[in-house]
Amino acid sequence: MDPLSWGRGWYAIQSISGSVIQYLKEVARDKPPDELVWPFRLFLILLGYSTVAIPAALLICYVRRNRHAFETPYLSIRQILRSFAVGNPEYQLIPTGEKQASSSRKDGDSIPQTRAQCINVVILLLFFFSGIQVTLVAMGVLQERIITRGYRRSDQLEIEEKFGETQFLIFCNRIVALVLSFLILSKDWTKQPPHVPPLYVHSYTSFSNTISSWCQYEALKYVSFPTQTICKASKVVVTMLMGRLVRGQRYSWFEYGCGCTIAFGASLFLLSSSTKGAGSGITYTSFSGMILMAGYLLFDAFTLNWQKALFDTKPKVSKYQMMFGVNFFSAIFCAVSLIEQGTLWSSLKFGAEHVDFTRDVFLLSLSGAIGQIFIYSTIERFGPIVFAVIMTIRQMLSIVLSTIMYGHELTFWAAIGFLIVFIAIFVDIHKKYSDKKRVPQRS
Repeated sequence: MDPLSWGRGWYAIQSISGSVIQYLKEVARDKPPDELVWPFRLFLILLGYSTVAIPAALLICYVRRNRHAFETPYLSIRQILRSFAVGNPEYQLIPTGEKQASSSRKDGDSIPQTRAQCINVVILLLFFFSGIQVTLVAMGVLQERIITRGYRRSDQLEIEEKFGETQFLIFCNRIVALVLSFLILSKDWTKQPPHVPPLYVHSYTSFSNTISSWCQYEALKYVSFPTQTICKASKVVVTMLMGRLVRGQRYSWFEYGCGCTIAFGASLFLLSSSTKGAGSGITYTSFSGMILMAGYLLFDAFTLNWQKALFDTKPKVSKYQMMFGVNFFSAIFCAVSLIEQGTLWSSLKFGAEHVDFTRDVFLLSLSGAIGQIFIYSTIERFGPIVFAVIMTIRQMLSIVLSTIMYGHELTFWAAIGFLIVFIAIFVDIHKKYSDKKRVPQRS
């Protein structure tokens, strides 16, 4: 396949996909988005993404078949295409068979061997946790401000209008994160390790992250509060199982037991402390809701483990390379979807015609970009399991903080669940610490 044929194929796919999407939109024109069944909406999203994925797959196949023609000693379009489709295997330091063994050893390196190392690890973990907490809280406040409150028109200040295109906010978030990571990479380019895997591998993270977020929001319409709580609390166990499939990481029965104990304690805490608020929400669980929550857990667990697998390559992918690659593909996915649905230009027009909207979107995107740095740093240093535990604890601490600030009572069973979670975490850490000290003594 020559480049001209590839270009014609891409144009044909774009035309067919655009026609299908336009036809489906005409069919669903009289129905608001919330009344469309979720498989139909998911199909529209996947159809839009396919206009990027299929031509990219054809391009990858073409470059791999003719990889020698794309080997150039200087930076050019051919060299970029080779890095995109083939990568840079000449920089691989160790055989593939030894990678998993080193990955397994690296997962245990986060366990300190001395008291001083333990203090340093705790301080670093608290720093990452605080950064994630602050950025996520800021994002939540700004998202609520943008979605729920109106913005005054610049030409008619007495008129307020609401903005409802959430995918545009995701697109802006990805663009700001992309620019931030590019500036960091350009400043410290000589200090960055060579990127061994093909660049397209970051598209898997972008796709799984986008679909997991969509499944989570969509499931809120179909699942009960207890079901949602238990599913989110079980993220640790699902992440461990996905790590076994994606990275070949082996966990002991003791570690699986600690993960299940954390899930049980978190579920007990969240359900007991939110009994009053649960009555006002959805009280039923449907088959669609269970499928969507399963999709959320699986795609989210894949995202964390796939990122960890890239961090474990030798030489490892840096967090800024990861950040750039993921946001690059996410920005393309969102842009194509917005253009095909005809909402990109209308969103830009809304920002130009309303006061303070652009400022709030920029602050939202900036907080999300900084949050990504903390998230990638946590996964790189401590692994996906620790990050999943951090997100579970964050949800619990936010409820404790709300209880203290507003004078609510913390139930007995909520306190028991809180203790169960932290006891399981400290028991797991103590066992790993003891095993780490026992190994040098044996040797």
